[in-house]
Amino acid sequence: MSADGTAAAAEGETNTVDAQHPWLGLASFTEETRPYFHGREEEVGELSRRVQRKLLTVLFGQSGLGKTSILRAGIVPRLRPEGYCPVYVRIDYSANTPPPAEQIKQAIFRATQATGQWTQAGVAEAGESLWEFLHHRDDILKDANGKTVIPLLIFDQFEEIFTLAQADDAGRKRAAQFIEDLADLVENRPPKALEARLEEDDSLSDRFDFGRADYRILIALREDYLAHLESVKGAMPSITQNRMRLAPMTGQQALQAVMKPGGKLVSQEVAESIVRFIAGGSELQNAEVEPSLLSLICRELNNTRLAQGKPEISADLLAGSHDTILKEFYERALADQPPGVRKVIEDNLLTDSGYRENLAEENIVNDFAEAGAKPDALALLVNRRLLRIEERLDIRRVELTHDVLCGVVKASRGERLAREAKATAERQLVEQKERVARTRAALVKARKIAFGAGALAVVAVASAIWGFISTNRAKEAEAKAQTTQAQAERARGEAEKLVAFLLDDFQLELEPIGRLDIVASLAKRAMDYYGGLPAELRSNATERNRALAEVRYALSLRNLGKLEEAEKAAEDAVAVLGKVKEAGDSTEPTLIGLAMGTSALARIYNQQGKFSDSRKTSARAYDLIRPVASAPGASVPARRAMGEIAVSHGFNALRDGENKDALEILENARAALRSIDGLKLDDLNSAALYVEATAWQMDAYMADGRAAESIKPGEEARAVADGVLEKRPGHMMALRARGLLLSNFGDIENERLRFKSSIPFYASATRDYENYVKVDPGNTITWNNLAAQQQSLGLMTEGTGNPREGLKHLRSAARAASQGGLTAVRAQNAANIWWHIARIETDLGNHEAARAALAENRRLLELAYREAPEGSFRRGNLSTLADANEAGVAFTRGDFVAARDRALDVARRLEPLKAQTPGQVRARADNLSGNLELAGLAAYMLRDYGAAESHASRSIEAGKEMAPPANPFQKVFHADRYILHAQALAKLGRLVEARRALEPAEKIYASFGDTREAGWIRMRQANLMLAKALAYPGDSRRHLAEAARAIDEQPVGLRQSNTLVIFRNEIAREMAARP
Repeated sequence: MSADGTAAAAEGETNTVDAQHPWLGLASFTEETRPYFHGREEEVGELSRRVQRKLLTVLFGQSGLGKTSILRAGIVPRLRPEGYCPVYVRIDYSANTPPPAEQIKQAIFRATQATGQWTQAGVAEAGESLWEFLHHRDDILKDANGKTVIPLLIFDQFEEIFTLAQADDAGRKRAAQFIEDLADLVENRPPKALEARLEEDDSLSDRFDFGRADYRILIALREDYLAHLESVKGAMPSITQNRMRLAPMTGQQALQAVMKPGGKLVSQEVAESIVRFIAGGSELQNAEVEPSLLSLICRELNNTRLAQGKPEISADLLAGSHDTILKEFYERALADQPPGVRKVIEDNLLTDSGYRENLAEENIVNDFAEAGAKPDALALLVNRRLLRIEERLDIRRVELTHDVLCGVVKASRGERLAREAKATAERQLVEQKERVARTRAALVKARKIAFGAGALAVVAVASAIWGFISTNRAKEAEAKAQTTQAQAERARGEAEKLVAFLLDDFQLELEPIGRLDIVASLAKRAMDYYGGLPAELRSNATERNRALAEVRYALSLRNLGKLEEAEKAAEDAVAVLGKVKEAGDSTEPTLIGLAMGTSALARIYNQQGKFSDSRKTSARAYDLIRPVASAPGASVPARRAMGEIAVSHGFNALRDGENKDALEILENARAALRSIDGLKLDDLNSAALYVEATAWQMDAYMADGRAAESIKPGEEARAVADGVLEKRPGHMMALRARGLLLSNFGDIENERLRFKSSIPFYASATRDYENYVKVDPGNTITWNNLAAQQQSLGLMTEGTGNPREGLKHLRSAARAASQGGLTAVRAQNAANIWWHIARIETDLGNHEAARAALAENRRLLELAYREAPEGSFRRGNLSTLADANEAGVAFTRGDFVAARDRALDVARRLEPLKAQTPGQVRARADNLSGNLELAGLAAYMLRDYGAAESHASRSIEAGKEMAPPANPFQKVFHADRYILHAQALAKLGRLVEARRALEPAEKIYASFGDTREAGWIRMRQANLMLAKALAYPGDSRRHLAEAARAIDEQPVGLRQSNTLVIFRNEIAREMAARP
């Protein structure tokens, strides 16, 4: 071999480690620092044995457990004396880098130069595969003593192939090349291209030793990416055969990791306290400890010891929490740096979703310089172990030292951005106050009126910009203000009322045309004005009017996806209006404002995924507005507020599965809105809100199994929506509400098993939402609605036999779901779209695309999970969804073992989860039952019929917690559980039980009637025929023929899917068993 390569990875900078500084913090241990590496002797021994026995070894474990340290300070020092040459490899997937195989060969050249020489110099050829590179005949690596040396290729952080490599097409292509090359090497098979050449030229075979296996491959990756390895199992079967899981340290191991390096610096008593502290208070025998956190905290405690001049670490130094120590470490590392350095780190070395990113050293140095840092800033932060530098393809790249820092850095970034936003707001407020002051001074000088000038200024600004404020009102206010001091006071109060009225008026005028940004801007101007008034000019009325403006501001921000700002505004408004009410102000504007502010807070909570808080808060808002709106002579604003609040509260009841409550609440909303003008379309906004109330009421009817009752109110509301849009074509509220209605009519067609007939409704709804977002692209609610419609359109297109066309609609849905602010709820909705994309791509055999879709599904679910309240049902349920989705894809791919194991793991985690509301009970039961059914299906395909029967039985039991199925899809999924149970029972010879188990499924399918337009249901019905063939052996061939016919009736696009191929093979298998 020639020696012109370079290393793909090199050691980062290291600091002095000695008896006074024995703990490394977040830095990984290396061969040089291995005397201080303790506690992992057992794992190092086991991993070493695995590497020596097998060509490929996979080490996996959670982030922070010290995989890199075990490799560099454990495995490498242990195997190097035994004739192994470590080759550290970290692939760069950028478009302008050499192919992965070339990067690996360069790393081998560089690493082996210092070890010895290859016996056949110059035989390696440019562009040859990895397998060829390591199989040249008689080309052996020998050390100076002539002893054979075995290259050990170490791929640390292997999960990057599923993350960084998937960022663009170039990265994905390189990842595929890498897997192909690595698979040939792992399976020790000649590449296809070489085999083709050998067919043409037999003499080439003399150049290679096909029996050689004198190399080893060690892959290390994070445990949460282990499932992704299943995707390469087809090309690389060995990837599943020699795996070792790295667990957290036990308490005893952690104690060794503290005491052995520390020596006299720490007593056993204090060391035990440190371990218990990190383990959250657990006793040593039960403790599970993350090594990186342990090392960091020991290092921080030691630094404190040194600073205080103490000879050893004492118990009093151990105070605070993990997060506190991490935060203090981060803050101390940056304490003497300019603020711009923090900004560079937080914005450039951390992705938006909170994962480590790396950048070229040159770029970081330049960014630091622009931020005002000294030339040695990077070296200083490396020495402090905040950052590290690695070489990749001769390019030095900078990244955070460890994943455990990501949370602290992300939190700091959030706080910084909040401070920056606050500073901007305060600066704008100062500027606004200055403008108001200048305006007030000008008016005083011109008219000798001291009070009321600020209100007139707000009116004047709004009038000048938007032209909505009446000139006559302004002149009237000015005329009143020119009389006496007492009149001026009254004029100021009236002007404030006028501004509040005008804000409501603006909202009514601007929301329908999709200009919530203007509503928010005007509300903010009014808030700034009220807040800028001197204390002596503020009254209860002023505080109330400011709070009313803040309610409008919060509602506008909520629709614009700015949830944190909206929540703060709504909370402030509710607090102020509550105090005003307690002080005796029970006027209608105050009560309406308090109810609307409370409702705004509920809607914000809903978007944040805080469903329990949202439901309680919307109930309070509903209780506040009902007596106001139902009082004799209630005003139009009160009844309109009643309608708006009841729509939100009814939606919450519907979401929580309380359908009858939802129907009643939404009917109350419709009644209040109808009472305003009898739906004569004199009040277009109320009419549009009436349409939305009816759309959600239709949903509630369908969820309650009463779809037929929804048709009449739906048709009435559709006529109202058409009337509003005919009168004002650009009325965005009516456009969105009509989209909701059209979607429901599509759902009703599905109820009637007319899948093809549903598609035009979904398409029309999609067009309405597309028209909406063209006018108001900042409205995140409508982007969410658009994504939902495109998803429905895609699934129905798939269901009618065209999965490829359905996939196009789903990808359009995914694009819509990514627009605007990505709230927790929107992230979960978007994740669901990506799950369907992954499912269909797998069904079509596009496994790379499916893997990328699953990665995006997991990323979005992790985002939603992080936003869910700690300890909540939502958080627990969300934690299982990505694994459940991957289990489903594994089954479709034909990997039944992975599907079974992952589905059972999900079920195990779901069983202790406590559900409170009917919606939570339904969600848990659906998730649990579905995963148990999937485990049963996988067991059935693995011919483990006993396990299949057990899992199916448990699935049926779990499903009983759900309400009776209300639509055809729920009914089919319900039937599937009984069908699987019957099939397993029949295979166990329990035919009587199998026939009894089939009865619920037979009743469901008998109730469907004509399924000619519902190919998807006809396809699922074939499964019932297969079960009947098993349960009734005497009539099996007839049932099998009917099952085969149902499959053959499907369009070509569906017949070629993996799902139908698997099912058709089962039918053929059973037919073959019955000659």
